[in-house]
Amino acid sequence: MVFERKYSDEVRNAAVRRVVERRQAEPGNRSILREVAEEFEVGEQSLRIWVKRLDDGMFSVGEAARLRQAPRERLLARIAELEAELESAHVRIGSMEEEIEVLKKASVIFAAELAKR
Repeated sequence: MVFERKYSDEVRNAAVRRVVERRQAEPGNRSILREVAEEFEVGEQSLRIWVKRLDDGMFSVGEAARLRQAPRERLLARIAELEAELESAHVRIGSMEEEIEVLKKASVIFAAELAKR
C-alpha cells in the first residue's frame, strides 16, 4: 500500500531552506537530510527529492532564489557587522597609540627631572 502525504509549500520550502543552510554551515555532515526530516516531521525521501529538485533547478526561479538568498543575506549582514567591529578596533588602536606617545614623552620628561637631582 502506497502512503502519500501532502506537505504544505511553507513546510517544504522551510525544510529545503534548512538543508541548504546546514549544508553551507556543516559541509562534512552527512546526516543533515535525516536530521532535518525529523525536525520538520517529513519523510526523508520526500526531503531528498525536494532538495534534488532545487539542485536540478526544477524549483521555480523565485522559490530557488528565495531559498538561496536567506543564507546569503545573513552572511552579508555578518560581514557588515565584522567590518564595523574592525573599524571600531582601528579607532581604539589609534587612540591607544596616541596615549602611548604621550606616556613616552612624559617618561622622558620625568627621567630628565630625576637625572637633575
